[in-house]
Amino acid sequence: MDNKIKHKVTKTTLVGKKSSSRGEKCLAKFIASNGIVHGSLTLDIRKAGDYSQPLPVSVRVCYAGQKAFLRLGKSYTMDEWVTLCDYEKSGRRIQLAERNDMKSLMDRVELIANQLILENNFSLRKLQDRFQGKKEDDSTLITIWDAYIQSKTNEGKAGSARCSRDVRNRFVKDMGSDLSFSDINRELILKWVKIMKKNELSTTTIAIALRSLRTIINRCITQGLMKGDTKEMFKDTGYNKAQSRKHEFLDVSTMRRLYDFWKADEAIDSEGKELFLKREKHAIFRDLGLFLFMYLGDGQNLADTLRLTYDELYYATHGKQLRFLRHKTRDRNESASEVIFPITSEIQEILNRYGNTPKLGRRVFPIMSDLLSPEQEIWVIQRYNRYIREHMAKVAKLLGLEQMPSPTWARHSFATNLNNSGVVPYKYISDSMGHSSNGDITSNYIGAYPLEKMLEYNHYLLNEKLKGRTSVVDKKALLEVLKGLSEEERMELMSKLSEE
Repeated sequence: MDNKIKHKVTKTTLVGKKSSSRGEKCLAKFIASNGIVHGSLTLDIRKAGDYSQPLPVSVRVCYAGQKAFLRLGKSYTMDEWVTLCDYEKSGRRIQLAERNDMKSLMDRVELIANQLILENNFSLRKLQDRFQGKKEDDSTLITIWDAYIQSKTNEGKAGSARCSRDVRNRFVKDMGSDLSFSDINRELILKWVKIMKKNELSTTTIAIALRSLRTIINRCITQGLMKGDTKEMFKDTGYNKAQSRKHEFLDVSTMRRLYDFWKADEAIDSEGKELFLKREKHAIFRDLGLFLFMYLGDGQNLADTLRLTYDELYYATHGKQLRFLRHKTRDRNESASEVIFPITSEIQEILNRYGNTPKLGRRVFPIMSDLLSPEQEIWVIQRYNRYIREHMAKVAKLLGLEQMPSPTWARHSFATNLNNSGVVPYKYISDSMGHSSNGDITSNYIGAYPLEKMLEYNHYLLNEKLKGRTSVVDKKALLEVLKGLSEEERMELMSKLSEE
């Protein structure tokens, strides 16, 4: 009898120990903005007797050695929960909607925690009260907006934070800050749109402002601070409108003029006198060189140009290619935001004149130190955007151009000119600009376009396709600009062309 009892106790103890370890399974986790409040989406096993019975799903929040469990109104047995966590870990889509619903509830807890931290008012009790709606909340649309801006700053997204801050300040200037959540409705939004139009803001600027406001209102709804449907609230307000920018490009012949002017490095009048002082001339040609680099480097924006580094790919291709992740989209889809572009002879000339000496991990241009904070980087990028705009205006006037291009024109011109060539595949243009939406695993193992194809296609950025010429003739003409290739590489390329 004693042996049976001993055996039974031992078995129960082992099962309990096993279940306890399984109870630590988390579907998702978060760390709040202050770095010391931690949350995890798990089962509340504090009062569990039999783990075969459904247990409540909770967000367990840890702070200063204490814990709080915020129940989400869902229950699972331990085995069901472990299976859900395993699906989450493997990335399988089974019960994906169910898992996403619970993670959305956890996101709400994180939002409330960050709001309390921003207000310097955090405690586990206040978090519970606010989550459960037990206490009148003194939050306003503006405090929620400020918390969002702070969260973007904490994530290192200084550009997003600054844009949202600018829109927030415009909203307060136009509509005031003394608004209750009951005041936020369609009529208020239409009133703001009317004010922005009266102030002669562009359609695109108004659309950006409305998108920012909608993000904040959605956060308020998620936190239970107000009710409403932003789809109906923003319907026909201009939320999805933007002015077409299809006219903002320079054609191939104009780009060739700009490149030839830059390469000559000469700005003189009819009598041969210098038009600019030495220092100003250097700045003008440097910024024209940056503009051309952005254009020839697959239409990259200035932020990516100034962050560009000599990485492993540069050395693996013997200095023939560079690579970067588009800063604007890398958090949305890192694989799709990768851009690899060829170092053409024209790009190499720009690098020779303004670039850093190649070294692994070093930034290509000595303009923006990699020791700067995200906020400081944004300041440098905005400053050089202004410099390029001002200096391109002087170049345009000197060359008699009708258009006054800004840095964004480099990207528009890249896409437009390759598309208008009638030779370059649309997919190449899309991939080169980091627009690819292919997220399948196989694509991660497939290399970029061959170097000779990149050079062939990018040839049309400065050279128009001549009518009546065959593609073979065009390819032969292309060989004249491939000065950066070795003799062996040129022979290999010629061999491939002769096979076509």
